[in-house]
Amino acid sequence: MTKTIRFGAAGIALFAAMGMSNAAFAQDAATATATAEVLDSLTLNNTAGLDFGTMIVDGLGSVSLAADGTLDCSAADIVCSGTAAVAAFDVTGTANQAVTINLPTGNIDLNHPDFTGASVGEHTIELNTFVSNAAGNEITLDGAGEGDFTVGGTINFDGSEVAGIYTGSFDVSVEYS
Repeated sequence: MTKTIRFGAAGIALFAAMGMSNAAFAQDAATATATAEVLDSLTLNNTAGLDFGTMIVDGLGSVSLAADGTLDCSAADIVCSGTAAVAAFDVTGTANQAVTINLPTGNIDLNHPDFTGASVGEHTIELNTFVSNAAGNEITLDGAGEGDFTVGGTINFDGSEVAGIYTGSFDVSVEYS
């Protein structure tokens, strides 16, 4: 009886040792690195407004101002004069980083200052089709973390606009690509 108990105790000890050694080989450890890149916050400043110049409007048509400053005033019932200028923006942030330019996608109303027209069309001009001079609306900041871009657009007339200076504003934003 004593031999049986001793043999049984030795067997339990042997199985426990085998189980422990298997557990020791089933575990391992490794070290991983962790990184985090911090970028400077972006600052966007508007340095010039969008100006289509002066127009005589006698009917339906559009005037477009490309981001390079080229004015398309080819509508038959619209005559353009004066100096047109694109909107200009400066961006600062982290050097050599790509930045995406977000332009308005809808219509922006330019309104006559006193809404003297009898209808909305008489005192409102639509501004839309915004374009930038940046390929794919993306720029890369230089080694000093600076960049700039220009924006043009298109204004649309229905021919009923009353004389006056129409104004409005539009939002442009930037974000790291």
